[in-house]
Amino acid sequence: MPVQTNPEIGAADLTAFGEAAKALFSTADTPEEVAAMRDEVLRRIAECAAATRQSIAESERTSHEG
Repeated sequence: MPVQTNPEIGAADLTAFGEAAKALFSTADTPEEVAAMRDEVLRRIAECAAATRQSIAESERTSHEG
């Protein structure tokens, strides 16, 4: 799912992620399942954040080279 940005402030709109997480968590039967799902969601968010930071750094590097 692509992350949308709010053009007025340039911030990511994470509403879709929150809605998806709520739907996912509602399928859990135990607190342990909720915790496991939460950990997976946080891991995926961290991966996306790292990829975004890397992409921004690469863009800045190439813009300064040219």
